[in-house]
Amino acid sequence: MLSVMANNTQGTSFLGSVLNLVKKHWFPLAVAIIAIAFIALNRVPAEVNFLFFRVDIALWLALTVASVLGLIVGLFVARK
Repeated sequence: MLSVMANNTQGTSFLGSVLNLVKKHWFPLAVAIIAIAFIALNRVPAEVNFLFFRVDIALWLALTVASVLGLIVGLFVARK
């Protein structure tokens, strides 16, 4: 009986911590979900031109690379 109550308390605190995380960071989570949906829906081939080179690549891959690079730059800018 005691172990069941301990598991229930841990489950509630885990759920509570997840809800607190969502309440604190709802906007970045919403942006991430929208970005993932946008990337998943754009699966056509595309031509990407950057500086001196041109690449034919899947649009979802180009969007993913741009998103990851933007995330990395954003993390470095936020640390200052």
